[in-house]
Amino acid sequence: MFIFMSSHLHQSRLALTNVLAEGGYTASVKLGSQATKVNLIIDTGSSTLVVHHNRYQPQHDEYLRPTTLAQEVCYGLGGWLGAVIYTKVTTPYLHLDNTPVALVHREAEHTFLNADGIWGLAYHRLNPSYDMGRYLTAHSVEPPVTYPWPFPDPHHPLCHQDLTDFKALLYTAIEHDVPTYFSLMEETGRCANRFAFISRRSSIHYASEHIDQHALHADPLNQGWLILGGGEEHTQCYQGEFIDVKVVHDRYYNVNLLSINIVGADRIHLPTVEEAHLNRGSSNAIIDTGASMVSLPQTAFSALMSQLKAQAPNAAELLAPFEQGFKAQQTGIDASALCLSDWPDIEFHFEAENGHSVTLSCPPTSYWQVNTPAYGKACFKFMGQLPQWPAQSILGLPLLNPYFVVFRRDEGEAGIVRFAAVADEVSV
Repeated sequence: MFIFMSSHLHQSRLALTNVLAEGGYTASVKLGSQATKVNLIIDTGSSTLVVHHNRYQPQHDEYLRPTTLAQEVCYGLGGWLGAVIYTKVTTPYLHLDNTPVALVHREAEHTFLNADGIWGLAYHRLNPSYDMGRYLTAHSVEPPVTYPWPFPDPHHPLCHQDLTDFKALLYTAIEHDVPTYFSLMEETGRCANRFAFISRRSSIHYASEHIDQHALHADPLNQGWLILGGGEEHTQCYQGEFIDVKVVHDRYYNVNLLSINIVGADRIHLPTVEEAHLNRGSSNAIIDTGASMVSLPQTAFSALMSQLKAQAPNAAELLAPFEQGFKAQQTGIDASALCLSDWPDIEFHFEAENGHSVTLSCPPTSYWQVNTPAYGKACFKFMGQLPQWPAQSILGLPLLNPYFVVFRRDEGEAGIVRFAAVADEVSV
């Protein structure tokens, strides 16, 4: 149960639910002159504040200011393209006028699930746009802006179904980084350059066989908190000391994952940036609140599966469906076959400040999710490498769930991410 009792200057506390995004956490914010409530996925693995038209009606927003900018974003799964507009964005106790918001024109693969969009909390380098002003003027579009979307003909190249072709079609456009909502909040003095994230699970918890949406939302295991501008002062949220992981590059929350292992087993080496042939200025892992899984390079994932199979009875049988890809997440296995006390903690070893290393633990109650995708079922929440994704680990909710996580963008050269054991009951 989460109880917040006191207010703090320049902080905004947003209640989260994991019911709308298949385990991913969403927060409600308000857009425009009508203060339309939209539910956005909280995502430290991207930087764009993007909204679908299904709830926010931009044609009724008196604050809306169109631009000449367009954006295209592809995620590990899904993507979209659309126009950039400016309008007012409001969260509890905080608001910002003239905030850049992307309006979806075309979406791939049901990117937003049952949410209305995504709130990217990574750095501005991941938020590029393309200035279409010259193109629009040359094609006699008046006024030369991207909202309303000026290419209604479905056969026009900018309406191409394949979002990955969008950048190629815009090779003449000038690229601009769009400032992110959270960065603007910090730069204008509305909140400190940090935020805290609390979650309990990486999959929706179904407490009974027949359960309605209201009960799902009311279940504390399906709830969390995002505290903009907040951090360590919320001592009731956590217990023990913080473990600090160094952020090595300010695009994603880029970290260096040195190795993993089950407790007591040999460490499994993770490919370095050089070994994985990753882009210069990158890292071999990112911390991603928008990912409901932990995804590892295939060699490391296979080695970890071997360690688990050697440790836990009937592990080979239970893990087999989940080694075949994401599909098993939709069906799960019979939870009665799973005895969590037979399964070990999984340790993650990271680069810390000053050349040191630190260790985070992921317990079986986090990497196995019971009572999902239905009551009496269970899912394993680690997977191998995503198609078309480099050998870069995506460290999603299963690793974050046991912790009160503070993203300290204001510490160190590029920031640190702090982890302390989350309290059973949280009050501030």
